Amino acid sequence: MKRKLILISVLLALMLIILPACDMEASGSVKSLTKPYIGEYECVEARLGETDLLEKYEYIKITLIDDKKLEISFKPVNGSRRAFEGEYSVDGETREFTGEAGILGYKFKEKALIENGKFVISKLIMTKPLVMKFKMK
Repeated sequence: MKRKLILISVLLALMLIILPACDMEASGSVKSLTKPYIGEYECVEARLGETDLLEKYEYIKITLIDDKKLEISFKPVNGSRRAFEGEYSVDGETREFTGEAGILGYKFKEKALIENGKFVISKLIMTKPLVMKFKMK
């Protein structure tokens, strides 16, 4: 009986040591644990008024490169890739994302709430609503 208890204790201790290590490999790096919002967000819906913008683009992406730098990239159908860099911040408590980028000489600043790896940007462009939904890849 004493041998079984020792064997069970040793097996339990090994499981407690090995399982978290396996979980770390599956879930990613320390960066992904401390700043889980860092990564690439793909636009899954983009509308300007009634126009579906994704019909005109192969992709539209926002990549949070590190804890301050972002890149906005897109590729029109039959066009070449374009990218713009900017800066962002995320409020750790509210998960509010604030991004700022210079595009074609203009500075744009937007705020959105990151929830479950998703966020929505909504803005009025020349009297038409622009709605873009992003999801972490």
